Amino acid sequence: MRNMFFIMILFYVSFLSGQARNVNGNSFDNSLRCEADKLLTKWMDTFLTYQCIHPDSALDGGVLCPACARMHGRIGDAVLPLMYLAEKTGNHKYLLGAKRLMAWMENVHRPDGSWMNDVHISDWNGTTVFASIALYEALHYHGHLLDDSTRNHWKQQLLNAGEFIMDNPFIYSRKRKGMRNMNVNYSASATYALYAIGELCNRPDFKMEAREIAAGLKSYFTGNNCFLYGEGPNISSETSNGCRPVDLLYNIEESLPNMAYYAVMANDTELLSLVERSMNTHLEFMLPDGAWDNSWGTRSFKWTYWGGRTSDGFMGGYYLMAARHPEYLEAIHRNIRLLDEATHGGLLYGGMHYLASGIPPCIHHTFGHAKALASFLELPPVKINSSGSLPRDAVYGMKYFKDIRTWLLSQGAWRATFTGYDAEYKVKGTHPMGGALSLLWHAQAGPVFAATMNQYKLIEAPNMQSNTRKYLMGGTPRVELIQDGVAYSNLDDLTTDITCFTGNKICRFDVQTHLVDINQQSPKQGAVSVVMGYAFSEQGVSISVEHCNESAYLMLPVIASPEEKVEITAREVCIKKNKGVLHITCESGNIQVAPTDGDGRIFNPVPGFSFIPLQIIPKGTDKKIQINIYFC
Repeated sequence: MRNMFFIMILFYVSFLSGQARNVNGNSFDNSLRCEADKLLTKWMDTFLTYQCIHPDSALDGGVLCPACARMHGRIGDAVLPLMYLAEKTGNHKYLLGAKRLMAWMENVHRPDGSWMNDVHISDWNGTTVFASIALYEALHYHGHLLDDSTRNHWKQQLLNAGEFIMDNPFIYSRKRKGMRNMNVNYSASATYALYAIGELCNRPDFKMEAREIAAGLKSYFTGNNCFLYGEGPNISSETSNGCRPVDLLYNIEESLPNMAYYAVMANDTELLSLVERSMNTHLEFMLPDGAWDNSWGTRSFKWTYWGGRTSDGFMGGYYLMAARHPEYLEAIHRNIRLLDEATHGGLLYGGMHYLASGIPPCIHHTFGHAKALASFLELPPVKINSSGSLPRDAVYGMKYFKDIRTWLLSQGAWRATFTGYDAEYKVKGTHPMGGALSLLWHAQAGPVFAATMNQYKLIEAPNMQSNTRKYLMGGTPRVELIQDGVAYSNLDDLTTDITCFTGNKICRFDVQTHLVDINQQSPKQGAVSVVMGYAFSEQGVSISVEHCNESAYLMLPVIASPEEKVEITAREVCIKKNKGVLHITCESGNIQVAPTDGDGRIFNPVPGFSFIPLQIIPKGTDKKIQINIYFC
């Protein structure tokens, strides 16, 4: 029984790799695994230093978070990486840490077999499905390391968790009649959890339910681009622009990998084909530096540039399919490098500028993505070479993704994301909509713009970090008007008209939009129309605003670490980045800087960048704004 899943995956990988080239494949795979092992060990060694030793069972074995000053209820997910390292190294500290960790999890364990998300902060127990997967993999691969009493107790808890998932179709089923929608990541992950527990505990009813949930999920892939949708309340119909609620990170870091695991175990070739196509679509959004571009997703309030704040990670699911897609290995390789870059003092920080901005790391990022790394490392080697490239490495001009009304631009060294995506989450203002440049990236300069929530809120307070600095504002380029303390911009407009033109190595967007607040309400004087233009070329980006309203301005929150040197005049901004300078020149209008913290920056916790809040004030009788962005 212990080796059954391993054998099935090995057979599947071998089948897929029948036509794969194996030139130096072993060396690349070994190098990739070595990098992952090194990072995982660094994380878990530090993680254990935060594990408490105390005579009180409410504290003993728990892990304190240096950012949140409490113990997260999902720390039990770390049982898998700890057990993996216990097996790999033979060091007893990892096995002891895992046993003490699961003993502490009794504090969030409920009589119905579920685990709560947090102690006394959130009694949400839908995350039981993710805890179950971690515990299943720990038992499946490493249960032989445990004494009989501990192993039997963990197995019984896993069986009880399976019963809970079975008894709660409201959370995990896609049969939504008479019930509000639950985010699709729960049902997608329940396929793997139930089928795996059914295998381990000899419960055919669990496996049957997994098949039924999987059958329901097959209609949740969009028709044009095969995005998995359901990360939002409105699933019964498309928006006025033909969109469905999609979130990149929850899809690639939980839903798609877990459905892939299920599909292989259950030999569900129909679902596996959909998952594979969807994985390819989602990979289009990985930047050349290994970052995931979730600047547009419905739940982008948990975006961290390198991945998701509390989701697991994409490595295992994508590695499972890598024999037929060598570019998946490259994606894993680059993302691991980025995760390592965001790691300081052994903990993964929630964004690339957290440390420089004096913001401590939430330990949730570390144990969540350690679980994903371990899941990947548990799989048998595919022994093939990476393709060496990702889709977004290529200079292809423009790609349009109709199902999310979003365009990807690739011109020279520039990469950009432009969006009019209008599928909202259950809370408004979570992502930009009204014709927005949600991301701008340069091969040498790195990220220049990265969208934030239109208005920062702790939508999932236990899973997010509060702003601890004086100033806070959105990081998405926008036309903005402040009236009575309320911000009105194009970012929440659901009636934006976008026209795209391409030709002669230039891509241009003409945008007719309106300034509204996050509830789509106009200022007191009535509707305020705005006409904007964006032009993308190999040289850079130009942004124009026609006849800007008297009190409005163009806001450009330009990403700049507090460590980067900046020069600002009324007509030009120069930011030294790597071996060049980012220039923002103003042909029409004047540049001002909004109030900042003492380091000359505003920090936004999502996706974790510091930026300089440039205001471009219209000048002259025509009230026109024209700016150019280039790097040299």
